[in-house]
Amino acid sequence: MGTGLADHLAALDTPSLAALLEHRPDACAEPVPRDLGRLADRLAGRGSLAAALRRLDKDTVEVGRTLAVLGQRATPHAVMALLDADPALIERPLRILTRSGMAWPDGDVLRLPEPLSEHWHAEIGADEPLARMARHVVADEVRRIAVAQGIPLSTRKAEVVQAIHDAWSDPGFLRGVLDALPASARRRLGTLRRHEYDGLRPSTDDHLLLDAGLLVLEGHVARIPREVAVASWAADAHLTGVPDLPAPSDDPDRVRAGAVAAARSLLDTVTTVLDDAADHPLTALKSGGVGKRERTRLVKRLDLDDDHLAVLVLDLAAHAGLLGLTDAGYAPTAAYAAWREEDAAPRWTRLATTWFGLEYAPGRREVDGKEVAPPTPLISVDGDLRRALLAAAGDRSVHAAGENLGWFCPAPLLDETDLADVIAVTRREAEMLGVVVGDSVSPLGRALVDGGDVGELLVDAAGAVVLQSDLTAMVSGRVGAAVRRLLADAATPESRGAATTYRFSPASVRAALDAGWTADGLLADLRGLSERPLPQPLEYLVHDVARRHGHVRVRPAGACLVLEEALSEEVLRTRALRSLGLTRLAPTVLVSPSDPDAVLRALRGAGYLPVREDETGALVVERRESRVADAPAGPAGRDGMAPDVLAAQLLAAGVGNHLADSPTAALLGALNPRLALDELDLLADAVDHSHDVRITYSDRNGTISHRVVTPEEVFHRSLVAWCHLRDGEREFTVANILQVAPA
Repeated sequence: MGTGLADHLAALDTPSLAALLEHRPDACAEPVPRDLGRLADRLAGRGSLAAALRRLDKDTVEVGRTLAVLGQRATPHAVMALLDADPALIERPLRILTRSGMAWPDGDVLRLPEPLSEHWHAEIGADEPLARMARHVVADEVRRIAVAQGIPLSTRKAEVVQAIHDAWSDPGFLRGVLDALPASARRRLGTLRRHEYDGLRPSTDDHLLLDAGLLVLEGHVARIPREVAVASWAADAHLTGVPDLPAPSDDPDRVRAGAVAAARSLLDTVTTVLDDAADHPLTALKSGGVGKRERTRLVKRLDLDDDHLAVLVLDLAAHAGLLGLTDAGYAPTAAYAAWREEDAAPRWTRLATTWFGLEYAPGRREVDGKEVAPPTPLISVDGDLRRALLAAAGDRSVHAAGENLGWFCPAPLLDETDLADVIAVTRREAEMLGVVVGDSVSPLGRALVDGGDVGELLVDAAGAVVLQSDLTAMVSGRVGAAVRRLLADAATPESRGAATTYRFSPASVRAALDAGWTADGLLADLRGLSERPLPQPLEYLVHDVARRHGHVRVRPAGACLVLEEALSEEVLRTRALRSLGLTRLAPTVLVSPSDPDAVLRALRGAGYLPVREDETGALVVERRESRVADAPAGPAGRDGMAPDVLAAQLLAAGVGNHLADSPTAALLGALNPRLALDELDLLADAVDHSHDVRITYSDRNGTISHRVVTPEEVFHRSLVAWCHLRDGEREFTVANILQVAPA
């Protein structure tokens, strides 16, 4: 199997191999295969095939099952005959299977990787062929089947079995027998072939199946021969071709404008949330993630639309590498500062591609009725459905694509209610991102699906600041970092939306002066925000606060207050400050046993504008410190090689040899000879460089689990690794590792 696929890959030219790699992106993940033999191993691996299967449509799956059933007889003509399908309906699925490396030509026959063939055989649910079953049944039972189907009899059992085999070799023969049955009996046969069965029901359908010679009685057990099971499946495997979806009725200009508005709104929201998290890290649950209560406070504090938007922002920010966990909670990473200064197009693209690649829907965060707090990753089929929905819609109706999603993405096992929920959540999130507007995939959405550039579609709106006489500032568009810092220092955000409103107050201006601004410097920078004259109320406010600012000075004692004599008498008599235990040391000096921070808070709460001094009497500038996370909260993916570059490299390397790639790979191969060479290379690279790798593992009880691990060393016969599933160090017997794939 592996050699045949490797030889097929070697016969491709560079563009064809690059196109294949584009359809199988996990083959490009680091460490990349070093030759075509290793590439064939990876393409034929169960993990890689499982990922590729999730991208197939219904017709392609049915044609693939047909190839598995036919085996050595799997020619295009045989596929067409078994499915009784038009040649045009066969060509497209075969092209998809071959261009993705899931099948390859060997003369006239189309081959499948062994794991894929086994998988599709199991889905059909076929039993043994009649010739094998006949060894365990009496001759009269075989004759009963032949008589029921009008097949000529012979005196010898073996000749009767051969006659039945010859008749059943013609796909049209059993198709005719099945067509003569009522629909209920055909459905009953389909149920029987997919499930365990150990006895007949006293029903009309079961007796009809017996009378038609489609069941073999072995004692009191009825069995379905493989030929009959395959014919039953083939009768249900109707190829329809790609559904003809209607075009949406939305106005293209409105779709484009709506998409841009939604994209800008999401960028503003993400920026708002992460800026806020820099000053007020989001409290993390002990089990990880941001809980419902903390998100409710976030939604209220920042005036977000609802919890779904908050969850979407947290998930996207974490998986895009912009949000991480600190000792104080979730806060922006160092990468966020660079992202924030980029243009709108690359900022949106980073978030949108993150959403498109997520394996779950942020809006569906319950497992067994219990919420999994964001940004904790989930295992889900929602990502496959999201990508299938948007790819199917293209320039067609999104609603119609949703109604036909079972054809475009047949693999996920969801009931109608769950599927409708996934579609509804996906559409809501797509609308938040500007990917879908109304019933249409927007130009931004099509660029996302096709990997296009959105630079011309999404341009930063020119920033503008309007200072108003009611002590507010209206900010629209994207303004520079200096403007953002000025407003953050001197005003308080009040409402957000298409424009953000900031309010100036005595407390906010006092905070700016505490942070080191002077009244003249603050007014000069505020005048520079707009061509309009500075509103008089704002100018009066700054001068008034500056005049009173610093009349009280707090030094460490507990705390020592230095102030004017008249003011000291007032402070001493203020009821709200009695808890400070103030005592006069001199006409202009008061002292408190409380620490300076408590004294400053109490004075500001009572309406005074104190400043802090150090032990020498020098003014202390109170600049707010932003929290920065060391690492993103989302899983760190590894970069892959570009398909065209890897294709050229692999064709130059050829099929390669059958030796382990390193001493570590050789050691692992000796401990587990079942692993393919590419799997050994992946695992050895993870051991040697402490990279994450995905393994399928069988424990001592035979329980199989899928884990992402960070190997530390190979000790004796075990792999010592940090298990991300268990969040702790574990030992894995190397011989019990069933599969290895890139993380």
